Amino acid sequence: MAVSPKLTIAYSVLAGGLGNIVLPEQRDDTEILVLVQGRGGSIPRREDVREIRLDSVGVTRSRNEAIRQARGEVLVFGEENAEWIRGGLDEVVEIFADNPRLAVFLGRAEDETGALRKRYPAFREPATIWNSARVGTIELAVRPAMLLKAGVEFDEEFGAGTDNYLGDEYILVADANRAGLKCDYFPVTISRHPRDSSGTTFGTAADARARSRVFDRVFGWFAPVPRLLVWARNPRRFGASGLRFVIGY
Repeated sequence: MAVSPKLTIAYSVLAGGLGNIVLPEQRDDTEILVLVQGRGGSIPRREDVREIRLDSVGVTRSRNEAIRQARGEVLVFGEENAEWIRGGLDEVVEIFADNPRLAVFLGRAEDETGALRKRYPAFREPATIWNSARVGTIELAVRPAMLLKAGVEFDEEFGAGTDNYLGDEYILVADANRAGLKCDYFPVTISRHPRDSSGTTFGTAADARARSRVFDRVFGWFAPVPRLLVWARNPRRFGASGLRFVIGY
């Protein structure tokens, strides 16, 4: 394996979920980090795989450790039951090489049928607080050295394993923008995952609260305005919890 891989693929997983990880084929230009929270379980013994055991709880703490530990110039974040599209990852590495100022890449993911998971733009565009709220972990790639230099990381008060169990990726993009880092979306499909996920859940009080807090974190006192705009686009998705989402908790 190369001393300095071009790409790091980091999996954040509870020990009990190790069996659900689908590792890509071994390549000299790629390292794989498996960050495990909890005891038990095992991972394949391969030259390209590094296992890191953590005492912490919460996926964002694990991903922040991945940012610190990654040896590759480009870092992507894996999940249980997620698969990588190798051609897409190769294109991401080339995009970062061709754009030395790029710190955060947003791309596309498809579901188990091969259909795109969301409505994605057809062209490259800047990724800002106004168009990145739906970004998911497996649509995201970063240049870890730039994040570390700017002091940007995932907010550990958000993400799976916390009460605010979503929105951590969006907050990372927002914080990177505030730090003056270049964040862009590209119409490149890099991963595959079953359609259902925490980010597709709507209609419960807990979901309304979590989403409301994400907007508080990104927009501060101005948060009710973008929350109202989001609700107005599809009020039926929020159901009886729509008012709670708009006004906040």
